[in-house]
Amino acid sequence: MDSAPEHWSTLVGPSNWFHLHHPPQWETEERQGTIALRPPETEALVAINTVWLGDEKEGELPRLENIVEQFPESRNVTVSEDEQIGADETVKGDAILDPSRKWWAKLLAPGEWRSWTIWSFRRDRLLVVITLLHTSERDPELESIVRMILMSMELCEEPADPPEVFAQNALELARSKFPLLTVNLAGEFQIQIETSRLNLGNFYRAYIREPDQFEKILLPAFSTAVQVQGWGEDETSPPLEIVRDRLMPMLYPEELWKEKFTNIVGTPWVGGLVILYVVDEANAYWYIRDELLDHWSLTQDELHQMAIENLRSYFEKEPMEMAVATSEEGDPRMMMPNQPDTYNSARLLCDSFRARMREAVQSDLVVGAPGRDFFIAISIKAPEMLPEIRQQVERDFENTDHPLTKRLLLLTADGVSELVEEVD
Repeated sequence: MDSAPEHWSTLVGPSNWFHLHHPPQWETEERQGTIALRPPETEALVAINTVWLGDEKEGELPRLENIVEQFPESRNVTVSEDEQIGADETVKGDAILDPSRKWWAKLLAPGEWRSWTIWSFRRDRLLVVITLLHTSERDPELESIVRMILMSMELCEEPADPPEVFAQNALELARSKFPLLTVNLAGEFQIQIETSRLNLGNFYRAYIREPDQFEKILLPAFSTAVQVQGWGEDETSPPLEIVRDRLMPMLYPEELWKEKFTNIVGTPWVGGLVILYVVDEANAYWYIRDELLDHWSLTQDELHQMAIENLRSYFEKEPMEMAVATSEEGDPRMMMPNQPDTYNSARLLCDSFRARMREAVQSDLVVGAPGRDFFIAISIKAPEMLPEIRQQVERDFENTDHPLTKRLLLLTADGVSELVEEVD
């Protein structure tokens, strides 16, 4: 597809099925599975719908003529080809969208006709239908902009299964690999293996980027869950001296913590984040429960200090390599970790690390921490970079495996706070 203007915003479709670009001033919203793009100062809109045909459904994907038939009233319906955009079908026409009009109302008033164009794009079991609904008569300029949007769209060649299909496939995989265990789907996109309950959300985020890695993504977690079934009290409530050196801090979305992990020790931080505490294992980690603090006769402040000290030691043994972008004068302007790491974003909790970052750029920093494994920091001396960084953080937050926050943070000599407005 043709490239869009560089300043346009990016929209990623559900399950990573497509992505497209649109003017930055257009508003986006999602309601009941429909994505709406709204240009400013007009009642016109672009609606994006996706249809997935599962194995249990009979028949073919609906055609546009089936969709047009759902309009209460339509006229001037024409079918055309649009090779430049690459649509499988294109239909234009006018419609009255008020379904409540009685027959006698139609005699007294002609109704408000609105022009529309519908395009459809097909990939395997996936159908993407995009509808441009004009305010009234057809607006050639608006239609031209929408065509540019569609020409920027890229459809996934091998669409990932939608969440409900992914969950069912995960259930079948777990039952086939561990036939002697009780495995069922639980509510809120979770799977339960005996007494262990796993949230499938992060696995699904990884899967939609690599649909061909389905088993590779899920099996290690399933195996760990099965291993936990054999743990006794020594593993679930170990003595403090056994795990002291493996206590680590972990950033986590505060809202999710309050909703789903009320028995897990947490310290509210900034930017909608909370500090949780984990015991680091070879290929996994598990969260510290409130009851363990009593078991260890430990205060939350003492736990925090132990975890932060272990975090410092961790990065002394495995130093974080940073990628640094400089200005034309050679001054550092932006930095980020070279490699993902489970504790990359948690390192922002270390005073000494933040001080070294500020020293490197000789200024305060704006930081985005969209995910557990990655953050990006820019000098406040480069405010022109901020809008692009903000957009990138929002995109990464929507697509990363372990999302944290799309809010930006401000690092100063006084500590860390949320950036409430753009730096001038």
